[in-house]
Amino acid sequence: MKYLFILLLALCLASCTAQKSSIFIPANQTVEIDYIDIDYYQITLKNKGIKDISIAVNSRSSNEQVKGFGMGDRAKVEVYVEAENKLLVTNNSDQGGMLSYWIAEKNRLVEERRGEYVSFTLRNTSAKSIPLIIPTVMNPNLSPFSKSGVDLKIGQEIFFKAKGKRHVLLIVDSTINNGDELDVAKLLKKRKKELGL
Repeated sequence: MKYLFILLLALCLASCTAQKSSIFIPANQTVEIDYIDIDYYQITLKNKGIKDISIAVNSRSSNEQVKGFGMGDRAKVEVYVEAENKLLVTNNSDQGGMLSYWIAEKNRLVEERRGEYVSFTLRNTSAKSIPLIIPTVMNPNLSPFSKSGVDLKIGQEIFFKAKGKRHVLLIVDSTINNGDELDVAKLLKKRKKELGL
């Protein structure tokens, strides 16, 4: 697999947030998007037709993955990136395609980087998209009949919205093992019933 590198210098936040950018990602290639002058930022990514994208946030020093997930066709997600990390976008499909993105600088949240992370899969077995909120990590929108791999810390909360309010769908704990696949549609139906929604 070939590797493409894009270094984006964020010299002025206003110019970064005001402008929506688009990049073409060739088939089976990875692009690195990097704003080295911003301590902590949210980047919104919109897939404009690539069938299979992997999003990863890797440590600059070790290049180990800190968090990551899959992104379906036409999906839109928000990812939070710290200055000590970098964002990698991989087109896993056999055709190139466009990805649009824009950033917003955020106040860095105090969070421990120590602790156990679990790699598992969120699966949408329904015919409807399921938007989720994973604070300080991302806000993925699971496409119908799709799977998204995630690396989340023990104790991380995952929320969903219903009737204009945010509700806890699940909390990552020791009952979730590396490689597990969680049926989000089933969990959502059960949780709504529990909450009387």
